[in-house]
Amino acid sequence: MATKRATPKVTKGKPSQKQVEKLVSIPSDVVLAPQVEAPRHATGRDQSRARSQVQELTWAQFDRAVQTLALAIRQSYSPAAVVGVAHGGVFVGGALSSALGAEFFPVRISRRSRDKGQAKPKLSGEMPRELKGKRVLIVDDVASSGDTLALAVALARKVGAREVSTAALVSRPDGFEPDFFALSTDSLVIFPWDYEDVAEDGRFDVDPDKAGA
Repeated sequence: MATKRATPKVTKGKPSQKQVEKLVSIPSDVVLAPQVEAPRHATGRDQSRARSQVQELTWAQFDRAVQTLALAIRQSYSPAAVVGVAHGGVFVGGALSSALGAEFFPVRISRRSRDKGQAKPKLSGEMPRELKGKRVLIVDDVASSGDTLALAVALARKVGAREVSTAALVSRPDGFEPDFFALSTDSLVIFPWDYEDVAEDGRFDVDPDKAGA
């Protein structure tokens, strides 16, 4: 079944009521502060290709992108379960599951090595058996080669998912194109969670490591 690809743009300034139903990832007791510099520690993201620009997302911009992405997904796809691929896909997937009213399952997919991008990804842990018979959305933060998303899709189908689609917050213009994405850019994107440890702050009531991801 062909799934319509959507490339919604993230609007600048204050979003409309229709565009943003609620802030899905910001805890009520967190005060947002401007981000003044890039993280000085390694984020674990693939930075093998030189990026001509750096694009930073605040939590507010992340929420607007998620809500825009969720709106596009609802127009052609109604997942019963969202699978977020750790690390970044857990934040995006958790926010999307909240916006879409779907169950959320975090998983961790790791590579055998980082040698020049030649290693194939492998699953560390298990794909949830609860996906059997359900319409599933596999989510990552960035879709580059598509290897990780492709493996996650295959594993979801292996446990009996009825239908599987893919989504990412960022898609590379010269890379794999997921079924749904919010931003298409070749810039190095720095996400809000790159700045601090937020796995256990209660944002999604889930710690990837403790949840089997």
